[in-house]
Amino acid sequence: METNKFKTVSLDTMIDKHIGKVGTERRDAFENELRIDLLGQAIKHAR
Repeated sequence: METNKFKTVSLDTMIDKHIGKVGTERRDAFENELRIDLLGQAIKHAR
């Protein structure tokens, strides 16, 4: 029987690890860019 070699972690945990913790400059820039992208997608969808 095969065992799962991958560990399941939350998206927040991955973002904390690879982008930075909440409140850091890099994390704030990431979240701001994400909001801008989501807003752009919503505008495109509304057209």
